[in-house]
Amino acid sequence: MARHTIILLLLLSVACNRQAERKRNHPELAPDTTRAAQPESFDLRVRKYEDPKRQAWQDPKFVIQALGNLNDKVIADIGAGTGYFTFQLAAPARKVIAIDIEQRFLNYIEDRKGEMYDRSLAGKIETRLTTPQHPSLADGEAEVVLMVNTITYIKDRQQYLATLKQGIAGQGRLVIVDYKLGKMPVGPDEKAKVGAAEVVAALENAGFVVDKVDNESLQYQYLIKAHKP
Repeated sequence: MARHTIILLLLLSVACNRQAERKRNHPELAPDTTRAAQPESFDLRVRKYEDPKRQAWQDPKFVIQALGNLNDKVIADIGAGTGYFTFQLAAPARKVIAIDIEQRFLNYIEDRKGEMYDRSLAGKIETRLTTPQHPSLADGEAEVVLMVNTITYIKDRQQYLATLKQGIAGQGRLVIVDYKLGKMPVGPDEKAKVGAAEVVAALENAGFVVDKVDNESLQYQYLIKAHKP
């Protein structure tokens, strides 16, 4: 009996030593080191949005042409970010409403407005804070709506688009640009992307008429044109 007890104690000792060795070689991570990666800083996002290289693959001239005649129109730039498109839309427009869910981006646009030499052009731009659930447009307020790299972040897309339709006047136009599926050097993670077919279905279910789906003209993105019937 004593012999069995001694053997058992020896086995327990060996097991404890092995467990201690494993802890030394593979220490447990502190809770704060196991969290998901932190989102990019605001400054980094600004640098990405304003990267001169974006001009080549984003092709803003092509995107703006897809919006049609903008002379004296009220345009809503939803997901305006740094105002990459907002400032380019201001010249022909009667008014551009730069809409975003982050006040920091709207402050950035306001700062840039303050630096504009053409005060009449700056006066055409209005910044507006919103939420991911609502476009924050009054009924029939906008005649043209642009959403670039934004639809991905809207969860209930059909409901959002149905609300957006109310904010578009008459047979107003909507252009959505977002990233194609597949691995690319720019854009969000693959699991976060929304394919063109899914966006088209949400648009049609929300009551829009889809005029065109262009998967070829932009290097990394699709462009969808629709209008309010």
